Amino acid sequence: MSPLRLLVFLGSTREGRQGEKIANYVVKCLQQRSHDVELIDPLKLGSDGHVHQPLHFRRDQSSAPDWMVATNTKIKEANAFVIVTPEYNCALPPALTSTMNQYPPDSYRHKPCAIVCYSMGQFGGVRAAAFARPFLSELGMISTPSVCAIPQVQGKFSDEECTDERIKKNLDKLLDEIQWYGAAISQKIKADGIP
Repeated sequence: MSPLRLLVFLGSTREGRQGEKIANYVVKCLQQRSHDVELIDPLKLGSDGHVHQPLHFRRDQSSAPDWMVATNTKIKEANAFVIVTPEYNCALPPALTSTMNQYPPDSYRHKPCAIVCYSMGQFGGVRAAAFARPFLSELGMISTPSVCAIPQVQGKFSDEECTDERIKKNLDKLLDEIQWYGAAISQKIKADGIP
């Protein structure tokens, strides 16, 4: 299988966020599979995860900040995405939706995404995953059948390492799926000449 270009979206901007450790581990796992992977962290984009005017609603696109144009190019060039999201109040975090909504749906269209959700509680963020599917679909993406839910996340990740065998197994299954969907859909897009 040819290497894929993947973006990992981190959905949290809170102090002490657990998602950063998870996202770094996902990046590491995908790189070990020889894929080209980059983390999209709202705290490092230049907007703190919030923007007043999305790229596609700007009257003058040339006035958009360089970081916004560069990130949109990365989204358009990606073959697939992994979304790492916490559950905030039984829903998606605003940093995730604001970050992803900064870019036009055409940049995401016809591409697969996988969902990794987590929480401090016992349900592992599955309610956030349930909200994520229609949100990602509206952006034009296809979510994989599997979701990796991580309950009671505290203490299960260190810097780029996971200490829980169940999570490793579930994440490996999820990455197999995003790899398969990413390769299959990329081939179809290329064959059909879809821009």
